[in-house]
Amino acid sequence: MRTIFNFIFTVLCLLPFSTNTFAQDVYFLDKQGSEVEYVIKDGKGSVLSYGKMVVTDVKKKDAKNFSVTYTAETFNKNKKSLMPPVPITIEIVDEAVMYNAKALLGEMGENVEISGTYPSFPATLEVGKDIGEYSYTTKIMGIATTVSGNNKVTAREEVKTDAGSFDCFKVESEISAKVVLMKAVKTKTINWYAKNIGAVKTETYDNKGKLQTVQEIVSLKK
Repeated sequence: MRTIFNFIFTVLCLLPFSTNTFAQDVYFLDKQGSEVEYVIKDGKGSVLSYGKMVVTDVKKKDAKNFSVTYTAETFNKNKKSLMPPVPITIEIVDEAVMYNAKALLGEMGENVEISGTYPSFPATLEVGKDIGEYSYTTKIMGIATTVSGNNKVTAREEVKTDAGSFDCFKVESEISAKVVLMKAVKTKTINWYAKNIGAVKTETYDNKGKLQTVQEIVSLKK
């Protein structure tokens, strides 16, 4: 169960949003064959796991409507695969990424029940822009988890990782996750998104503001 939830979180952090045109201003890997590798560390800098996403197919209807299919794979800290690569398809409708948590799970989503409002990202970005609120419930193996949150663009910053230096929009998210019969867990997530790449760095904090994990790309092929 923990592996599945970690996988969902990782994919949601990497999958991004689009702006303006298919050819130039998209904030995710948009070319077939492109791939990104990333590392996840704890708040003290120790490696927890690795991951990889590869663009396997791009189907363009027009400049504002298309789909991108990836394969996503996660590895332990010794780079041993934790599960086979999972195919994921996201839909871009009128330039905005429309998330579907069930679709993000690929074959794993066949026995998952999901309802509610999914997060989505708009066609344009600017500092101070409030992206909006969302709330959805996921039921896996009879256990229901409700996730709600909001997203806001708070800055434009340069971010450096082992893969290079990137001009990014900083998007901050307040997230609450509640498992049935348990107290809600509140966290804060900060993502830095770069054009034609997606999230190059992600930080998560607990409800007391303590850094929990850092995820950042370590290699990039476009």
